[in-house]
Amino acid sequence: MTGLPSVFTAEMQQLFARFGFRHEWPAFIASFSQPAAAGLRANTLKIPAGKLSSVLPIQDGVIKPVPWSSDGFYLPSGFRPGRLPGHSAGLFYIQEPSAMLPAVVLNAKPGERILDLCAAPGGKSTKIAADLQGEGLLWAN
Repeated sequence: MTGLPSVFTAEMQQLFARFGFRHEWPAFIASFSQPAAAGLRANTLKIPAGKLSSVLPIQDGVIKPVPWSSDGFYLPSGFRPGRLPGHSAGLFYIQEPSAMLPAVVLNAKPGERILDLCAAPGGKSTKIAADLQGEGLLWAN
């Protein structure tokens, strides 16, 4: 069982049914019983995403790319990237892979003006800023 409040599961199940996703309900509810995926995103203003693995001391596995993010990576279980010099140097940002999706979908381009009204703790904003490549305006609130 997921430990989710029964009010939440009942309302979500109704929403899934109402919008035609009843068949996806079992997978949705099962996802809450799985461990969260750990990840990080390369700061492409400082290091190309393809070179990030060379500065990460991963021995029991390799970092795997997040399919929907050109600079996002899944991490092996138990890996602690926050203790690495590359984190202090700003080479990467620790971010769950699912949290990478909004900025990827936005697909910010240099020269654009963007208002981020949901900026805390800053993961989307740092991705948007990197995508702007120093050209444009990002207003993060």
